[in-house]
Amino acid sequence: MYRKVQRVQKVLKNAALHAEKFSHKSGLTCVANCHHCCLKTDISASPLEFLPLAYHLYKTGKAELFYDQLEKLPANTLCINFSPLGAAGACSEYAYRGLICRLFGYATNHDKQGHNRLVSCKTIKQSPTAVLLPPKLLAKAPVMADYYMQLAAIDFKLGNEAMPINQAIKRALELVMTYYMYRGRGRRA
Repeated sequence: MYRKVQRVQKVLKNAALHAEKFSHKSGLTCVANCHHCCLKTDISASPLEFLPLAYHLYKTGKAELFYDQLEKLPANTLCINFSPLGAAGACSEYAYRGLICRLFGYATNHDKQGHNRLVSCKTIKQSPTAVLLPPKLLAKAPVMADYYMQLAAIDFKLGNEAMPINQAIKRALELVMTYYMYRGRGRRA
């Protein structure tokens, strides 16, 4: 489990660095204190991208409490980590955010014709910087599908399970807690 978490963390770190580099080169940025993307209740994610969060919560002794909070949440609610009064992009677990959170706004996907299209909110897409973004520069943006394929290469089943974000976090917690319940606290795998 520990090795899998490390591999996922490496993909997440590379994705964040790539998105940051593209943001810097392109001049694309989020509007200060916007958080509109976090206010959506239909964000999908995979459990695999939240294994590092689940592992962190387990190692800090917070996994069961966090899981209980997730159990009490009604379906289709905002991400449990969204904290409008918090710092770091209003995410209470910013260092352990998922791949979708790291790439949205600064990544692309290919359309039916194979062209890169920005995966972003309306605010960023309509900004003068985005409208005037040269295709050559857009080609240097992270491709969301490429990073999700890297996750799927780590664990095909978990990397391809798409579910609401809170369910993905809950599933990741179940996997980590179950694994260590049977494995024991002191041993890494």
